[in-house]
Amino acid sequence: MSSITGAGVSPGRVIGPVLQMPPAIPEPDATAGLPAGTTAETETERLRTAAKAVQAELKARAAHASGDAAEVLKATSLMAADPMLLKSAAKLLAAGRSTERAVWEAAEQVAEQLKALGGYMAERAADVLDVRARIVAQLRGVPAPGIPDSDVPFVLVAEDLAPADTATLDPAKVIALVTAGGGPQSHTAILARALG
Repeated sequence: MSSITGAGVSPGRVIGPVLQMPPAIPEPDATAGLPAGTTAETETERLRTAAKAVQAELKARAAHASGDAAEVLKATSLMAADPMLLKSAAKLLAAGRSTERAVWEAAEQVAEQLKALGGYMAERAADVLDVRARIVAQLRGVPAPGIPDSDVPFVLVAEDLAPADTATLDPAKVIALVTAGGGPQSHTAILARALG
């Protein structure tokens, strides 16, 4: 039997089977350019469409959530269509990056800027990277990573857990969270505490 330890961000102890989050969306090829037959303008529009779809999905989740969960999801939905993020990605598209790579790099820049600010703002970097993964998944036409399904209550283990996923956790199924990333002020920790 193995045990996992870490810094607690909410009180309590549990014992249960462990399920791990599926792998993250793979990083797009750094050498890929615009697909044949496309232009930076058409790909910028495709990016905007994907970002709007992610924003709408997060807003829908917010509408079904309450309290802190709803507020976090609303804030995350705003990040999905952030004009600064989309403008930065459009510049990278104009420089010849693929759409997936452009949003990947643009979001990385935003996340690094937030991390450099420290404290509460640094905790928002994970939210930006979650939005990035969701937009790339939308562009690829694949599902964004999510919570594994189980018939029995379990402990969820992940590198980090996106606020959008945390907000939809069923506390009767997910009895504890263990993440390698995040901190006490991260949206994930705030939502986990709100769920009990």
